[in-house]
Order: sequence, then C-alpha cells, then structure tokens
Amino acid sequence: MLPFRLGSGWVFDTNNTDIDIWTKTDEDILKLDFLLEHVKDFFAKNAQTGKKDDSACLIMKLKKEALPSKMFNNRVYWLSNKSFDNQDKAKNLLKFPVSFDPGGFRIIFHPVVRVAILLFSIELTKSGKNNDQPDLESFIHMNYLLRLFDRQNEAFFISQNERAEERSKATQLITGKSSDLFDKTDQENVEVTGWRPRQLINYLLHGLNERCKVEFFDHHRFSPVCYVQPAEEITDEVIIRRTLFYLRKVYDFDHSPPNDILYQDKELIHPFKQIYYATSLEGGVVLNNCSPSDPEFIRAFYTNSFQKSVWLYILGILQRSIFLQLMKEVSDIDPDDHQKVKEYLKRYTSISLKAIFSKVSVYHQHNDYYDMIIHNLEINELQLELKDELHELNSLQRQFHEDEEEKNDKIERQYDKKLNIILFALSVFGLTELIYKVLENKTMSVFQHSLAFGIPLFLGFIFWQLLSLRKK
Repeated sequence: MLPFRLGSGWVFDTNNTDIDIWTKTDEDILKLDFLLEHVKDFFAKNAQTGKKDDSACLIMKLKKEALPSKMFNNRVYWLSNKSFDNQDKAKNLLKFPVSFDPGGFRIIFHPVVRVAILLFSIELTKSGKNNDQPDLESFIHMNYLLRLFDRQNEAFFISQNERAEERSKATQLITGKSSDLFDKTDQENVEVTGWRPRQLINYLLHGLNERCKVEFFDHHRFSPVCYVQPAEEITDEVIIRRTLFYLRKVYDFDHSPPNDILYQDKELIHPFKQIYYATSLEGGVVLNNCSPSDPEFIRAFYTNSFQKSVWLYILGILQRSIFLQLMKEVSDIDPDDHQKVKEYLKRYTSISLKAIFSKVSVYHQHNDYYDMIIHNLEINELQLELKDELHELNSLQRQFHEDEEEKNDKIERQYDKKLNIILFALSVFGLTELIYKVLENKTMSVFQHSLAFGIPLFLGFIFWQLLSLRKK
C-alpha cells in the first residue's frame, strides 16, 4: 500500500471517473459483506448507480489494456543489489520468482480530503516445477526489498523478459510518461534492464500527477500487508514472533529484537491458535500457521481471513492518511479567514461522523484486529490532536464573534447617544419657537398657555422614557 495525497485539479464526478489508465470498479464490494452497513458504505456508497457521497471512497482499477498480462507472466524476478548482512554483495545477490497480477491494482480515493492509497499484490512462487516451495526466509527478504524500493540500488521489479515483443511493449508503455515522481534523473531502458518499482509507480500515477500533483506521505515506502502460509505448522512461538517482527519492521538481519518487544501484547493478537496478526506503523502481517491435518472449514477460514484483514488495514491506513492530511491543511489555515475556519469545522464533523468507527463487524475477531490497528497506527491520538487544534480555531472563531458583537453594541450605543442629542436639540428648538409664538399671542388664556407649554413637555418626557427603556 502506498498512501498519497492529491492536489486540486480533479473534480470528483461518479459519472466520469476515468483518468488515463484508471477506471471506476465495484468488483471489490462483495468482499466487504463482513463489515457493518455504515462501515461498508464508507467504501461502497459511490459504487451504486446515481449515488454521490464526498465522504465515501471511490475504488478504481487499471484498464485491461494498461498492463498486458503476458509481460508479467514470464520469468518475473526480484533481484537485489543490497546485502542483508555484512557479507560481500556479489556473494549475496538475491533472486526471487514471483507471481504478479495486473488485475490486482487498485486506487482507493477519498474525495473530501483528496487522499488515496495505491494497492497491488505479488506472490512468491516456485522457480520451477521440480523446485521446493519458497521458504519463510525468502519471503522476509522479498518483503524487505519491496519496502525499500526507492533506494538508489533498489531491486529490479521485473527482470529482462525473454520475449522480445513483451520487452518492446514495456518500452512503449512508458513512452511519453517520463515525469519522475521520485526526482531521479537516471531513466533506464526497461527493455534492457527490466522495471524498477519507482518506474512502475511513475507509470501508474503519471496521469493523476499531470492533473493534480501527487505527494507521498511516507517517503516513497510501501506499507505492506504480508500473508504468510507456511507449508507445515510452526510449533516454536519464538520463530513466529520473530517472523512477524521482521515482516513488520524495516531492519536487516543484523538487528536482533529483544524479547520485550517481541512479546508486547499491543503488537500481536491471535484470536485462533493457528492465526497470528501483527501490525504497526510500518506494516500489517497475517501469519496463517495451519497444519495439513486441520479440517477443511478451518482452512477455508484462513483464506477468507486474509481478505478481511487486508480491508481492515486499508481502512486503518486511510483513516491515518485522512487525519494527517487534515492536520496539514489545518496548520496552513489563516485564523483570520473565518469562512475557511467554519468550512474546516464542518468538514471535520462530517468526517468524524462517517469515517470513524468503534466497531466494524459483528465478528469479534475483526473488531479485535481493528482495535489493534487503531492503537498501533495511533489514529485516536491523531484524531485528538486534530480535535484540539480545531477547538483552538473554534475558540478564536467564538472570540471573533464576541468581539464583533461588542463592537456592534458599542456602535449602536454611540448611535443612540447621537440620536438622543439630536432629538433633544430639535425639541429645544421646537420649544423655543413655540414659546416665542405663545408670548407674541396676547389673546390666549392662561389655560391655553399651559397646554401650549405642557403638551410638548409631556410628549418629550414620554419619548425620553421610551428611549431609556429601549436602551435597557
């Protein structure tokens, strides 16, 4: 899994989702039936015809013509220039035959925060009909190569294909797609040397990168989910835990982990004796330690368990990526841009309602594994940190409104004061004029004089009282 974020440029439209070599798919929806309905909707809602929900994901697959399958079905190898110990490199070259499924590529995109995960899968296979099954050590070595794919002496992804026509196809695929997401200047000829992982990633994300800049979260490293199924049951628990550690962590074999790390409960869970899960910030592992003597229903459970573990880990990686992206955006917000602050508060509320779950399934083993992912990926801590930052922004927003109200009240009081002065002045001028007219009129009686002075005074008093009540 390779998490990445997208800049602005692609308008989310469920009716027009084709981008270069990618197209929308609903093929994975049936695999999600073990999830609760609202959790399933997080992945599947936009797969429904006519539906559009910015808080739900969009799942995309490669178009059939994008990666011809024959190009990957002929002597596919990992080849390492990197030694795993202190021995001479030339004597330590590693070569692994793998099975590669072009139909397994996926991009899972979340429109609201514009984060996505690129997925693909490989399988370690026998190098020939008469050769032994690959062993656990080879699997660990291959996993190590994959996760360090952006180093200068990275493993070859595909060795030189024996078919000339397939080598030619490989060259044609990347023609005109030379924008290198990894800022490397050496553009090797894949027809001669074979593909490197970063070249494949450049090809897969080239169209997206042209529309909206692609930026990776964790320095061009994959977050792998490894599924290990040994041929026979391993009875030594130390071997199992050490295997889980090496598959989960990026270390060479000079590093020997202490037992207190290997036996941390927060890093391991095994709801059934034969199945071990391990997850961390660097990768999830399912170790299916089954025995040939196990009944069929148990072996069927193993197979189904892996698919569910993958989707739970996808969910965890997406949630982590969402919060990392939101935190990045919130840190760039101008606190004085109050409209933007309101917008992010609303987005966070929407995401909290639709993308955060306490339980994901009716089956306890799935919830247990999800709890471990949430704990080890530190998703609750990220959510809390983001919530605190938004709380501070909300406090600033509230203070701004209070200051605005106080400012408006002050302006209103000043306005009332000016209005009262003006009215008082007009009243004085009106009374003065009335007095002059009364004094000039010699024929008026004392009672009429009293009315002439009393009525304006009485009305003025009433008006003044009304103004006072309004102010209160």
